[in-house]
Amino acid sequence: MKSSGYLYLFIILILTQSFTGIGVKPNNRIYHLPKGLSSKDYLPNTVIIKYKNMPPSGIKTFDTGDKKNPSTIKIKYQRAVLRFGDVSLKSYADQQKIDKAGLNRIFEVGYDNNLSVENAINEILKDDRVEYAEPSFVYHTFVDPNDPFFPVAQNYLTQVKAQEAWNVQPNANGTVIAIVDSGSDLTHEDLSDNIFINTNDPVNGIDDDNDGYIDNNKGWDFVGLTANNIIEDNDPGAKSDSVDHGIHVSGLASAVTNNGKGIASIAQTAKLMILKVGSDDNARAIYRGYDGIVYAVDHGVKIISCSWGGPGGGAFGQDVINYAVSKGCLVVVAAGNDGTADPEYPAAYKGVFAVANVKDNDVKAPSSSFGYNVSISAPGTNIYSTVNRSMYGYKTGTSMATPIVSSAVALVMAKFPTLTAIQAGEILRLNADDIYGISGNGPYIDQLGKGRLNVFKAVSSSNTSPSIKNQKITINSNSSGSYTPGDTLSYYFDLKDILQNTDNILVGLSSSSQNVKILTASLNLGPINTDQTKTIGPFKVVVQANTLDNTPVVFKLSYNNASVSYQDQEYFTTTVNLDYQNITVNKVYSTSTSIGKVGFSGDDATNGLGFIYKDSDLLYEASLMIGNSPTKVSNNARALSGAYDHHFQKVARITKVTNTNADYDANAIFNDFGNSSLIGVNVKNRMTAYKSAPDDKYIIAEYEVTNLNTSAISNVYIGLFTDWDINGGSKNLLRYDDGLKLAYCYASTSNSYYAGVKLLSANALPAFYPMSYQIPGDFQEDGNFTTAEKFSTLSSGIKSNTLGTGDGIDIMFTSGYGPYNLAPNQSVKVAFAFLAGDNLADLKNSAVAAQTKYGQLTTATNPNVLLNQFSVSQNYPNPISSKGSFNVYLPSNGKLNIEIYDLAGKKINTLFNNDLKKGTHNFTLDANKLNTGIYFYRASFEGLEKVMKMVVVK
Repeated sequence: MKSSGYLYLFIILILTQSFTGIGVKPNNRIYHLPKGLSSKDYLPNTVIIKYKNMPPSGIKTFDTGDKKNPSTIKIKYQRAVLRFGDVSLKSYADQQKIDKAGLNRIFEVGYDNNLSVENAINEILKDDRVEYAEPSFVYHTFVDPNDPFFPVAQNYLTQVKAQEAWNVQPNANGTVIAIVDSGSDLTHEDLSDNIFINTNDPVNGIDDDNDGYIDNNKGWDFVGLTANNIIEDNDPGAKSDSVDHGIHVSGLASAVTNNGKGIASIAQTAKLMILKVGSDDNARAIYRGYDGIVYAVDHGVKIISCSWGGPGGGAFGQDVINYAVSKGCLVVVAAGNDGTADPEYPAAYKGVFAVANVKDNDVKAPSSSFGYNVSISAPGTNIYSTVNRSMYGYKTGTSMATPIVSSAVALVMAKFPTLTAIQAGEILRLNADDIYGISGNGPYIDQLGKGRLNVFKAVSSSNTSPSIKNQKITINSNSSGSYTPGDTLSYYFDLKDILQNTDNILVGLSSSSQNVKILTASLNLGPINTDQTKTIGPFKVVVQANTLDNTPVVFKLSYNNASVSYQDQEYFTTTVNLDYQNITVNKVYSTSTSIGKVGFSGDDATNGLGFIYKDSDLLYEASLMIGNSPTKVSNNARALSGAYDHHFQKVARITKVTNTNADYDANAIFNDFGNSSLIGVNVKNRMTAYKSAPDDKYIIAEYEVTNLNTSAISNVYIGLFTDWDINGGSKNLLRYDDGLKLAYCYASTSNSYYAGVKLLSANALPAFYPMSYQIPGDFQEDGNFTTAEKFSTLSSGIKSNTLGTGDGIDIMFTSGYGPYNLAPNQSVKVAFAFLAGDNLADLKNSAVAAQTKYGQLTTATNPNVLLNQFSVSQNYPNPISSKGSFNVYLPSNGKLNIEIYDLAGKKINTLFNNDLKKGTHNFTLDANKLNTGIYFYRASFEGLEKVMKMVVVK
């Protein structure tokens, strides 16, 4: 990893494109704030974390993996972000949904010291117990300045045909809409009668309904006066005129209608659950929006209106949306007011119902965001609604369009009471008016959703239409995922029918891009039932010649059934002509590139797989370096102030070789013409891998370096800079075996894999230079890697055979060869093997095999075998109804503690707490006194902890 001064965001996107979410596989433990964020977009000294397992009890700090330099975070508090009340009162199915989303493992941490949020997150990520850590994002309401000269109040009701709709369905029959916003005016003359009252929890100082909230009779305030000192309470009322955003939204969602006062609303009688997620002292900031969404979901609300967002989109928000969708909730969100297609969250999350803003002439409002993620458009410009102190006023923005749509959803649900909220949303979307033929909307074709809201058409619908939604995309190709020119891609789509049963659905695939040719333009899906998912394919697509590297191609999926007048479409993007290839033929997965790097083609661990062994990514960076003086080193490795050098330029992209004995064999050619102080070399890079043992745990990288100068070059050193992260990277130990010329690393934690780089050539002296930013005076300490430092690591021979003791540190190293003297046009070949194994013996066996395969034999040293480690088995049977058992293995004598917890982390009992001898021990579980649900048993031994999930079904 990089030093704490220059830490970087990386996320590997495992390319299973999907409208319900892209599979994300974390490959390292470094976080960088997303571009475009400022301090106003997140809370200071506050981090949201999700634990991998049930949250540790009584945590005081985070484990950095370095006892000499423990965590500097001074925890002020740690609290569960979300509350679920008495989980024993929840059904097993509901507990499963909470557990699947992992919402019970999400905590907020406040800390006292002066660490930046970014640095605090990166320190927390060193703790192996943490699944992710991210800022506590602050979102902002989407309102533009008022126009006081707008002459007509509520003309939007005419625009969306509300009056006609009321003749079909007069009101929403008390359907509840959650207003997740800045609070509301609970006594407003046009709102008070429609405020939702929780009769199960009267105001008496007691949590009568056991939901974890005392006296939440009229909603809940998740923030209070200020975000600097959050104090929750049961009064979600807006406290001043400056925070009337939520009041305005409330009136649009469900102002009392036909009361002779103020305004009308589409829903008329919908009940408003007011969830205040902003502070009293900040008119625009939304601090606890996702808390509000979960509260609404858990209290049975199916329509959730969110008129806020921002550029910060972490995993926490997607987890919450996934949970809401799993419970059948429609989360209606504002698309944003940036006037661009740049993603705003939560609008850009998969599964939400995003709303754009159009003016009264149905033209996109200049400020409204747009994009293929938008579901529908609605009026949002100069909208008249309720404000504080029983008054009224105008506001503009997607904030206004959103509750108008939420109100319409409530009316549709009242008309069709058997529909889910998600289905009601689809009814609205499919019956929207087409506005793309209107002058002004031409640049936004299909990026304003299905069209502008028409409530009358929705409630008048015969409700016989299907609604097809793509759930997952699978792409097969013959280019290891590079999708190069001439490659034929085979697309398969998992399609789900949200609405009515249908047959004869014609599925079309098209693109306006000139970089692809679609061979299969349509296929028939055949019959499909409501809520059924079917796979269709293959759709054949050819990548065209002259396509530039890493070109994104936008595709349209269309769905048609003429017999029921159904037509719909969705969009997705595939990046083609990748300048790298994924190597997946044996037990180590990696990526070969066109510029000498291994694992990743891009900076900051992007564009590639890294180096994966048994689903664990072990590598952050691997870059070729060639130098012949402290001022001349050509490379694409990290450099100064967080930047990277980009000296090597592609001459011929990485391409597979045919008629070879290797299971993967590919070549690339590049030069160092991107270096202003170039050495003048051409490099041919060959990457090979084999699938059969004993050659199935390594990849060979060979570099043939040619002098392009008209004169000789001397003192040339060739090596690889690699940064390894085993089991997170904070507890690594690094060693160099002279006999095998093998640099290897492993973690001090239990069950560590081993990985490293072996030098395969014998035509020059070897080099090995270990580094760590955690060592004072080290080249990496300041986060800069200068040209002189790079040359020093290449040319210093064997600097040391070890790095790291005890629990270990974060490590990296340069290994290579030199010096060489090259005459004009003279070449030299050097080779490296990237290896991984279960233990040191396994790694050394692969090192010997790699040497043999490359043509030179070496003698393996005596293997070391890892000792047995502390382990806890899964209980049997699982699920359990009455009694069961599990085993615990202790690697030494010591004290063992075993405790039982419920889904919310509440301790049920202590099963065992005593000293035991080394060996395997069996424990009995008695579930006779437990209700049906999800539980955990936590075993603690000598500072180690194992947590297992147990399901009880009666």
